[in-house]
Amino acid sequence: MKTLKAIVTATALLTSISAQAQKNLGLEASPNFRELGGIETKDGKTVKDHMIYRSGSFTALPEGDKEKLAETGITTVIDFRSDYEIEREPDDIPASLNAEWINSSIGNIDPKSMQQFMKVLTGPSFSTDQVDSLMIAANKGFVDNITDFKPLFDHLMEKDEVVLFHCSAGKDRTGFASSLLLHALGADWDTIMADYLRSNEAVGKVDKSKLEMYGIPKERAEYMMGVKAPYLEAAWEGIREKYGDVDTMLEEELGIGKKEKKQLRKKYLSKN
Repeated sequence: MKTLKAIVTATALLTSISAQAQKNLGLEASPNFRELGGIETKDGKTVKDHMIYRSGSFTALPEGDKEKLAETGITTVIDFRSDYEIEREPDDIPASLNAEWINSSIGNIDPKSMQQFMKVLTGPSFSTDQVDSLMIAANKGFVDNITDFKPLFDHLMEKDEVVLFHCSAGKDRTGFASSLLLHALGADWDTIMADYLRSNEAVGKVDKSKLEMYGIPKERAEYMMGVKAPYLEAAWEGIREKYGDVDTMLEEELGIGKKEKKQLRKKYLSKN
């Protein structure tokens, strides 16, 4: 029994270490801006440093943030946001990067669903259970628009680039995309979930006044900005319900079969 307990403890510790190996860029104006470098896969390899980044929106960056961003060498920015979001918070990409910007909007929430979401967040009565239900539904909605994530995988496959993919908060659309990519690279579920939940580290640093432009009261913003394991679990369950498993979906919809996984791993993984 003690041996089993020791194994479980050691596994949890290694997962924690692997998650913490990710480097946060430390941007004051975009606290959820981090890279996937350092995340460990099941075969003992790690994602290469300074190759793949994920973030929330980054607009009107202070000079110190611009300098840190310029040092990344990012060559491609894949923006999952809608025109409405982009208009209000355009990316502040340093000219020195000369990065290609690609809009790959994720159509996961239809107007009716968005109205329901905003009604809960802005209405006189506020229930966290209602928010959780809507977030679970929204994450399941990713599956209905799964091909919207294909441009990310196409660019990772076709070019030798330093890629950034992002949405507004860097937690839902971006979190789901990261989970698929890490799976394709060979990470296990615990490691994938650890990466997903790391968005909660940024909640306390996010400028919640930004949400006022969407009509969301500040006192409700912190709950809105967090993530929970059931959100991501709902999206993956949706994939299994529709395709049988994640690997089948990756091959059929995103063009990532066994051959493509090998290519991705050769390009983006390094040995310990």
